[in-house]
Amino acid sequence: MTRADSVHSTPPTNTSANTPSSSRRRFLVQAAGVAVGGTALGAGLPLPAPAAAAVDPVFAAIERYKGAAAAHLAAIDDLALLEKIHGPADADGSITEQPCHDENDAFEALVSAAATTLPGLLAKLAFLRQIAELQAWMLDEREGAALLLIDSFTASLKNVGALS
Repeated sequence: MTRADSVHSTPPTNTSANTPSSSRRRFLVQAAGVAVGGTALGAGLPLPAPAAAAVDPVFAAIERYKGAAAAHLAAIDDLALLEKIHGPADADGSITEQPCHDENDAFEALVSAAATTLPGLLAKLAFLRQIAELQAWMLDEREGAALLLIDSFTASLKNVGALS
């Protein structure tokens, strides 16, 4: 998948809320809500016993993504603070670059992860649906995401015995 560039995708703090560059920040705020609200997701799903959760790689991929999204959002907040204190010229965005790459890598791992249990498959579907409802671009604009999803869901269905 194509990797986002945090230097160009992180808007300066002095831009209007109606600019296209603000959509990335708005998404990250919403993604943090998804990450923080992950426990609420679990309350609505028939989650497996702890042993099954430890076995299914989807649960680890979801948690990895939540952590990476939260770290990226924290870096964006740090950059905004630096821009406020020192001005945009001194805050070049480099502090958001690695967290952005980490979030992209975690998202790709989540999209690629094949569930090994039905609860893992249901959790992945529910989590990706939340992402799609908040910011469809995460799935629409990432080159190769659709093929990775198709392949991972095909493998998941085979793993849970729904396909032979």
